[in-house]
Order: sequence, then C-alpha cells, then structure tokens
Amino acid sequence: MNEIDKANATSFESLGLKTADKPLKQQHLGQEDFMKLMTTQLNHQDPFKPMENGEFLTQMAQFSAVTGLKDIKDEFKDLSAALQSSQALQASSMVGRRVLVPGNETELPEQGPLKGAVELPASTSNLSIKITDAKGELVKTLDLGSKTAGTVHFSWDGKMTVPGRDGEADSERRAPAGSYHITAEALVDGKPQAVNTLVVDAVESVSLGQPGQPMTLNLGHAGSTSMNNIKQIL
Repeated sequence: MNEIDKANATSFESLGLKTADKPLKQQHLGQEDFMKLMTTQLNHQDPFKPMENGEFLTQMAQFSAVTGLKDIKDEFKDLSAALQSSQALQASSMVGRRVLVPGNETELPEQGPLKGAVELPASTSNLSIKITDAKGELVKTLDLGSKTAGTVHFSWDGKMTVPGRDGEADSERRAPAGSYHITAEALVDGKPQAVNTLVVDAVESVSLGQPGQPMTLNLGHAGSTSMNNIKQIL
C-alpha cells in the first residue's frame, strides 16, 4: 500500500502537482524559545538597516510582560492553595460547634430552650413566631411585640399549653424534644409580611471543595451550607 502511495505521489509531482503535507503538531513556545528567536533575529539582521533601539526595547518589554504574567499566575496559585489550607483548618475547628444559619427547621433539646432569630427588613409593630411540630400542628406562638429593623433573637422554653377537658383549666407541659418548624410574620405599615428566620444548628462535618470552590459545612438539620451563610458561631 505504501508503494502505491509513493507511486501516486511521484505521478502527481511529474504533473506539477504536490501532495499535501501532514499537519505538524502545534508546539508551545517557552521562555528559552523566545530568547533564541530574539538572539537569531539580532544575529541575522541587515547591517545596513539594523534594528532600532526603540524596537528592540519594545520586544524586550513585551517579553518581560509575558514573563511577569506567568510569575503572577504562579504566585496566585500558591496563594490560593495557602488560603484553602487556612480555610480547611478554620472549618475543621467548627465541627461540633453550634451556628446560626438561615433556615426553618430546628431542634428543641432534652434540656434547655429552642433558640433562633429573625431578620427584619424594616421596623414592625408586632413580630410573631409560630412553632409547629413534625405533624404540622401549631404548638406555640410567640408574640414579641414591636421591634426595630435588624436581627432579632428569640427563645422558647419548650412549654406548651394543653387545653383542659370537661371544664378543667388549661395546663402547661414541656413539649417533647425533637425537630420543629418555625415561621415568622411581622406587621409592617399595618400589613402582615413573612420574614426570614435563622435557626441554631450543629456542625457535624466539613466537605472540602475542589480548588477554587468554597467548602461546605454539613449541619444536623439544615443540610449543607457554605461558610458565607454562617451568621453567628455560638
């Protein structure tokens, strides 16, 4: 087969035609290649029309700029790696800590209160927090009254009112420990408005992302979230 190809190539050349050469693989020029090209250019320049100093300096400046950009790129890679290591160390120290993050699902512990917060975009004449159980039944309403714009913290001791039967008076008992859902509503200019809630959650583990990607904290109830969403470390 090769002999046939060679014969065809010879025939084409005898007719004044030439077969197409195979494309060469593209090569990348490095710093040494640039220096060789510049040296060759100086050695073979026309002695009657030598290269102007300004032109030579321009080429040197361009070469220096390319080299400087490469050095800056390498330094940014080193800086990125150092920052990622620092963030990893900081995040790992948060495992087991409790943090305040955006969310609606939180937990009433065996001992102590359920804690959370609300982000008010504007002042309100009355802020109301509703707490429902896993079945969706309302167990507590917290009326916090008038509040100014900003982050408003609240706490529920876990006590809930149990309606009395057969004419008996209502009584209070502590709600069972577990997961609860919270919503918030504020009166702004006389109109009810839903507002964002913040919950207290525990950091169970840390997931390190790929280079250039943020790491995430894996929480007990809110799932995965970035460190940028952490409002407060408790």
